[in-house]
Amino acid sequence: MTDTVDKVDLPYDDDASQQEKIEALEERLEVLESQNEEMRDKLLDANAENNKYQQKLERLTHENKKLKQSPLFVATVQELTDDGIIIKQHGNNQEALTEVTEEMREDLEPDDRVAVNNSLSIVKTLEDETDVRARVMQVDRSPEVTYGDIGGINEQIEEVRETVEMPLKSPEMFEEVGIDPPSGVLLHGPPGTGKTMLAKAV
Repeated sequence: MTDTVDKVDLPYDDDASQQEKIEALEERLEVLESQNEEMRDKLLDANAENNKYQQKLERLTHENKKLKQSPLFVATVQELTDDGIIIKQHGNNQEALTEVTEEMREDLEPDDRVAVNNSLSIVKTLEDETDVRARVMQVDRSPEVTYGDIGGINEQIEEVRETVEMPLKSPEMFEEVGIDPPSGVLLHGPPGTGKTMLAKAV
């Protein structure tokens, strides 16, 4: 059995000398190597392009799958019992007893916000809901400002202390005279007059 080899067009004439044949073959080889390198580069570019579109396809498929899924509902964990987790749905206040994995149960506590599906099974836990306005006013640490750091507004400092501190420290004084203590104080004035410093010092 013999192998069949396609006829190759030789780059020289039959009557060419041996040296001419060698030079012609070397020239043809150089051209073929250059073409092969070019085709290899194009193949690499095509593979990279294919990978990019494959990733895009997978991402779009995932997004499409998410859009087709039923929406999740928000609920709050009410109680952890031996029989399961008691949750209350937001909106309709419907309570339900549902089961979770041991791993998820260890991470759950009463008042945790969770996402549940149509069967009221807990899918995932949600971050604590905090009003943006409340976060802005939240004090992470006690301000290191004292009344001694503020100068030029001694009269205003005394008024604030009488209005804010006295009802907390000596509520009996207001009871004796039969008046309700003030619920707060409003500081107003142009910028740079010590309003913020005074509020931090209280």
